[in-house]
Amino acid sequence: MPASERANFVSASVLTKQPPTRREILRGMLRHAPFVAKNFRLYFQNAWRQHIMRTDVVAPYAVTFYVTHKCNLDCSYCTQKEPEVFSAELPTAETKRLLRRIRKETDSIVITGGEPTLRPDIEELVEWARHECKFRSLLLITNGTLLDRKPRVMDAVTGLIVSLDALAADPTNALSKPAALPKVLENLAMAKARMGDARRITISTVIEEWNIGEVGRLLDWCGEQGFVFAAQSAQLEKMPNLALLKNPRYHALVDTIIARRRDGVQPINGTPRTIETLLRFGDFQCYPTMFPRVYPNGDVFYPCEPLRKVAGNLLKDGSLRKIFARGKTIYGDIPPCQGICYLFGNVLSHYYVNDFWGLAGDFIR
Repeated sequence: MPASERANFVSASVLTKQPPTRREILRGMLRHAPFVAKNFRLYFQNAWRQHIMRTDVVAPYAVTFYVTHKCNLDCSYCTQKEPEVFSAELPTAETKRLLRRIRKETDSIVITGGEPTLRPDIEELVEWARHECKFRSLLLITNGTLLDRKPRVMDAVTGLIVSLDALAADPTNALSKPAALPKVLENLAMAKARMGDARRITISTVIEEWNIGEVGRLLDWCGEQGFVFAAQSAQLEKMPNLALLKNPRYHALVDTIIARRRDGVQPINGTPRTIETLLRFGDFQCYPTMFPRVYPNGDVFYPCEPLRKVAGNLLKDGSLRKIFARGKTIYGDIPPCQGICYLFGNVLSHYYVNDFWGLAGDFIR
């Protein structure tokens, strides 16, 4: 999710030299309704849960829904190739029921996989989610190789997140993203023309030691194309690659990303502080129930997918609230994991819960 939650607060183009006051923050947020009411409602709900109920099980902001585990590529860092907890895809009608249940919990959904466009019914599902379920924010994460075969997806989603790790083609590994690069670039050009606004497309890249230079090229290219740029480091068994912190080229890249976001040079996912925490592996407290993960059959993880503990099924149990309550009874409160999973949604949840006004101010600047 790496970029999937950038709609939490929409970044304004006007920059201020001093931190904005709360009045300025409110004015900035009001320019970006209808998410404002949702943000405040969750802010007060989460404050109540933390300070009165003494729990870190916070209310969901957006749900990440895995529509399939299948993928046509074989990326080295992917955690979904052979998931420890596997679930089968439901038929179309049952998946629609599942989408309806998710909509009762939140108006924001991120559809991912595997590769979502491998599902024969993906166009029907995203159309149902947007037009029948009325999701206000509907993001779809894809490797971009099959978009031309599922063009109606681009008409239904509010945003497209395309994973891309290099601009240099490499045909030596047929199942790698560099091998698929020409097709992905062709489909991105088509998506940009069809969707009408390049800012509805996010290019999400995973930084490893081999592609630091390529990520720099991607950053420049996104600026030229008008795409939103998003980055995070590859996870190694849920842990970040701390060796990156010894690489001066990596630090220079992170400095450039933060500076461009801070100065408004180009659209970049996150804020300077969230990017700093994410890419330099700073301390944060994770609130995973803010962005719960639902597998293809409706299984819901508690407290988070990396711990592989399923607390219930949305179709059988009816609500995330019930599932989280059961999960807390069985597995206890959110464990103090010291923020080892450096994913954008995890880092964002820390700032959302612990520094709501600072986060809001950062996003409207």
